[in-house]
Formats: sequence, C-alpha cells, structure tokens
Amino acid sequence: IDDLGRVDAITFSGGVAEYVYGRETRDFGDLGGRLGAAIRARAAAGALPAPVAPAGERIRATVLGASEHSVQLSGNTSYISRAAALLPRRNLQVLRPGYTPGTPVDPEALAEAIRRHLAAFDAEETNDDLVLALNWQGVPSHERITGLARGIVSGLSGRIAAQLPVYVVLDGDVALTLGSILRNELGVTNDLLVIDGVSLRDFDYVDLGALREPSHTVPLTIKSLVFNDGPRAPAARALSPHRGLSQRRAGVQAEVHRHS
Repeated sequence: IDDLGRVDAITFSGGVAEYVYGRETRDFGDLGGRLGAAIRARAAAGALPAPVAPAGERIRATVLGASEHSVQLSGNTSYISRAAALLPRRNLQVLRPGYTPGTPVDPEALAEAIRRHLAAFDAEETNDDLVLALNWQGVPSHERITGLARGIVSGLSGRIAAQLPVYVVLDGDVALTLGSILRNELGVTNDLLVIDGVSLRDFDYVDLGALREPSHTVPLTIKSLVFNDGPRAPAARALSPHRGLSQRRAGVQAEVHRHS
C-alpha cells in the first residue's frame, strides 16, 4: 500500500497480538513469540507509521463467524429467568467440558471437568458472558438432573458468587427441569438461561436474539471456528483447546484507524 493517508493508531489481533501487547510470554514452539517480540520492538523504536493502541480483542478476534447457521428454539421448553436481562446477546463464547452423565450423575466429576475447561480457555476470572454447553443422555429422572445441577453450581461457583449471568445449552431435552432445580432447589439467584436441543462445541460462538412473541421462541445463531465433515450431532468430535489456540497463533492481523 503506497499511501495509507493519515493513520492515527494501529491495533493488532490474533494470537501473535498476545505477544505484541505483552500478555503472553510462553513459547509454543512456533514463530508467534518471536514475531510478536519483533513487532513490539519496532513499535517501541517508533518504526511504525502510528502508535500502537490497545485492542479490545486479541487472540479470540480471528476468523469469527467463518461458518454460521441459525435455529429457532422454543421458549416454552427453556428456562429463562428474565428475558430482558439475558437477551439479546452477541458473540458468547462456548465452552463444552468433556463430561458424559452416567447413572447416577457424579456432580464432583462434572464440576472438575468444568473447572478444568475454564482454566484451559483462560476463562477462570473473566466477567464476559459464557455459554456452558453440556451433553445429556439417559433417563431424565429428578435424581440425575439434580446431580447435573449440583455439578454446574460447583463448577461455576466463582461466576455464581459474582452474580454473573449463567447460560447453559444442552443437547438433551431437560432444560426446563434443570433450570427449575437450579433456581428453586439449589437457590441460584443469578439471571439464568437454560435451553436445549442444540449441540455446541468448543470454538463455537453464539448470538442469542430477543425472545419473539407470540411464538415465544429464541433465535440462536451458531458461528463456528471449526469445520466438520458431517452434520452437527451430540457425538461431535472433541477438540483439544491447546491445539486450536496453537493453530490460530500462526496469524496476526493489524488494523489502522483514521479520523474521518
């Protein structure tokens, strides 16, 4: 580009941006750290055409919405404590712990899977809204669903204590019962949304639309960063979070900002 015109600031996104902004120091065996350090050094030396400004999104900003599809979910079979407080929402990150409920459901095993997954995706201390995606199969007895609810409460204890909204998406048809147990039996007072009939996976992001009347449906758009050969199903392939993040560290994006 011969002439960018007046450039007021430059921001970086993508995995390398973590190194440019000094948020990451670990070596993942690729060129990301060295490239980021080189860009950071040139910026400090004044070798760039404009100052580097903070970026709202860094590693999680790349290729968002590469593939997406939308569905309409019935609000009559979902649990939505306060639609006005919970909806609409855009770009909610999905976390799907690798846990399959048995008989009985083991609450502590589920809680530990949730905690490990939050740590793997650096989401332990974030106040950003997240979607917890869970697998459900087997008999929908009160005992089993209560075990699932107890595992969620323990695994999300930090977010629940901070009164952050709780978003749960299941692939099995137990959302209304699960939400009622969380609220009425386990005393979760957070704004709470539980919907079912959708299979989500790691590296998905979702948009939740406002509740539509008179159909009482919730529009949900799934934006995927990972592609599969077949249709999405509850048995979708599990992915390592570290593998996915490492692949995205290969790229860096720079943006220039001008005053009109």
